[in-house]
Parts: sequence; structure tokens; C-alpha cells
Amino acid sequence: MECLRNAERTGTLLAMDRAEAILDRALTEPVDQAWRARVFELGEALFQSIRMQLSVERYQAIAAERGANLDTIDAPLNNRPWLKMQFAALRQVPAEAERLRGLAAIVHRTDPGPGGFYDDLGSLTRQPHLVRGPGFEQDPMFRASALTGISAPGDRPLSMASHALSLYDAPLTMRYADLDPASRYRLRVSYDLTGSVQVSLIANQTIEIHSFLSRDVAQEPVEFDLPPSATAGGELTLQWFRQPGLGGNGRGCQVAEVWLVKVTRDA
Repeated sequence: MECLRNAERTGTLLAMDRAEAILDRALTEPVDQAWRARVFELGEALFQSIRMQLSVERYQAIAAERGANLDTIDAPLNNRPWLKMQFAALRQVPAEAERLRGLAAIVHRTDPGPGGFYDDLGSLTRQPHLVRGPGFEQDPMFRASALTGISAPGDRPLSMASHALSLYDAPLTMRYADLDPASRYRLRVSYDLTGSVQVSLIANQTIEIHSFLSRDVAQEPVEFDLPPSATAGGELTLQWFRQPGLGGNGRGCQVAEVWLVKVTRDA
């Protein structure tokens, strides 16, 4: 990110080239290859001894996401695929000023601005507004408690591929305090929905922010202007609900990121 922050000084194309070279060190300068080989040796031993299928190609496992972890051993643990996709698109932009704006959007992607809040709900250390519920001791089946989950990132930022989730018909809840009652706020939400699950969002138990959204609609973060009445008391409660009685595997609302942005007068 330091290369991108210096783009105004170095030029955008050079900044992206430098950043991409750093990201690609995982390919050009791979580390711990002996450990990698040892993992595959152990995978072979497990297949020979108990027929454990840790690879689709080698051992005919069902799918990588079903435990075939040898197939994802080289998956990046950073945003390399997403960043490289962004760089490729920006290199097609002819105007330097526009490329600078694009890089700034990448660098400041999670910044909610002055007076705003950002929660990465898939990270236990970055979800201060999540209401986690009673937890395992009182709720061992997590029927009323929030869980943390992850899905395959693809070409998304990693923060979009991990989420907080509720099970079955339980809502997923966030709560804010000490808001400015005189200010307007805008909500941006990044969803990580699965299958046919759709979710709706209610503020303060009575104000509908949006009706049921599907996975197809919520591929990218979506934004909503909150009515002044939602934050007039200086507090805000958000609750997501999936369609009642859906059944299935129990996965309910899967919310990845939430920005609560304080709207300035010129916004």
C-alpha cells in the first residue's frame, strides 16, 4: 500500500508496477518449499493409509471447499488477486488524474471518513459494533449468537469473503452509540450471501432500510441513506433477517463489512 500512497509522486503506472512486483514475490521468490513438499507427503500418506482425499485431482475429492486443502495450499493470504485485477483495469484508463482517484479508492477502501465507523465482521478484532449474543456457554448451538464464517474469496477483497452470520431465523444485530443526532448518516454494506438466501435490514426495530436482497443483487457493497429519525436519538440498532422458515443448512444472514458514514454537507 505504501507504493500506492506514493503514486502522486512516482506516477500511477510506476506505483502499480512496484506494488505488483511486491505482491508477486509469492510466485517469483517462493518460501518454505521443503515444508510445502512435506505437506504433500503427509497427504499421500493419509490417502494410502485411510484413503483421506485431500485433493480433487490427485485423490478424487468432491471439491476444494469440501476439505481438499492440498488444492488451495498456494492460495494467497492477502488481496493479491483483487489488487491485480484493479491494476489491470486502471492501466486501461488514459487519464493520470483518474488513475490517481482509482488508487486512492483502493488505499482508502475501508476508511469511513471523519465521524464514521467501519466494521470488518469477519475479523474478531474489528467488529466492535456487532452484538455477539450469549455465546457458547449459554447457547452451544448458536441459535441466538453470532458466528464467524468464511467463503472462497475469488477476485474479491478478503474482507468480503469472511463474515458474521446468524443461524436459521435469528437476526444478526449491530448497535451504535454516541452518534451525532444532528447529522445525517449513510450506510454501506458488503454481503457474503450464499445460495438462495435473501436478507432484509431493519433499523431500530421499525424502520426498513431495505427489503429482501439476493446474492445476485448484492455482489458489490450497497449503500443506503439512513432517515434522520434512525439516528436522532444518538443511537442506532441494525438487524438483518433472512426469509422466515427457509430451513436448509441453517445459514442465515452473512454480513461481511459495514460502513456507517457521517454525511458532510457537500456530500
